[in-house]
Amino acid sequence: MKSSTGYRIGIVNPLTLVGNEIKTILRDRSFPFAKVSLLDSTGKAAGALTEVDEEPAVVAAVSDDELEDLDLVFFCGPPSGNREWIDHYRDDRFVVIDVSQPSTIESGKLAVAGINLDAITGKDTLLISPHPVAIPIALILHQIQMLSAIELCTATVVQPASEFEQVGVEELAQQAISVLNVRSVTKEVFDRQLAFNLYPALERNEEFIVEQIRALTEPDAQFALLITQGTIFHAHTFSLFTKTRDDLSVDQIVSRLRENPAIVLPEGDQSFGTTDAAGKDEVLVAEVRRDPTIRGGFWVWAVCDNLRRSSALNAVLVAEKVLFGNSKVM
Repeated sequence: MKSSTGYRIGIVNPLTLVGNEIKTILRDRSFPFAKVSLLDSTGKAAGALTEVDEEPAVVAAVSDDELEDLDLVFFCGPPSGNREWIDHYRDDRFVVIDVSQPSTIESGKLAVAGINLDAITGKDTLLISPHPVAIPIALILHQIQMLSAIELCTATVVQPASEFEQVGVEELAQQAISVLNVRSVTKEVFDRQLAFNLYPALERNEEFIVEQIRALTEPDAQFALLITQGTIFHAHTFSLFTKTRDDLSVDQIVSRLRENPAIVLPEGDQSFGTTDAAGKDEVLVAEVRRDPTIRGGFWVWAVCDNLRRSSALNAVLVAEKVLFGNSKVM
């Protein structure tokens, strides 16, 4: 700690959906901070009034003076505006947790609660919370590879409008109302009608995401990823086909998935859909079934809140591990 009063935390671009979620999770988990600085790297939010821990707070422009006062900084929002400020971490002696994706940091260490937090120490000062698509897939594959080597994984992902911040959510809502009232739709965030539609996503970064999944799971496996854009406000939906070296039973896979507290499977008559994931802290695995035609092949259908487990919650869990040595998954 730089101050005897306690840890001083920074959130860069706190008005983004992920930045706001980090504030909420810090409060909900009673994170023991002495101070939270809200900083803007976009040149658009400085001076904005918001709140921290239910107290009024003003967003300031990010600067070297602000950063050198902090112990740990969460970087959210556009990665292009964050890079120059992340580079100050050595001179200003603060820990970086980069939640801006795709991250522009080449030398950072990927960190995911439920996979590799035990390998994170207080000496790790440049940490990357992976892309929100990569985290749920990596969590599922990490459990499966404990049973057998993964030879192949193909994933189709439906991406929510909230990946484009609040303006994306609002445009989808406006489009849905317009379509139902047979009016022309607004197309400013999305280049076509998204309401009641599904198409290949505009911003994919699939190769980048696959590299992160490989780094967290099985580097020799074959991975294929397709990201689509669908009529969803929050939460990613995942359809995974995985082939393992050994022919596993569904019971084996389900039992192994249940061992990770970051993953939840339905109990009894319970079932999961995309809307069930919103606001949840876990990856919800709705179904595991064997493929009837391919030995060692099976399907996993899962959903996950893209703002919590896949982004903000993971970042806060990493921060707790770095500062307090706490490696809890939840």
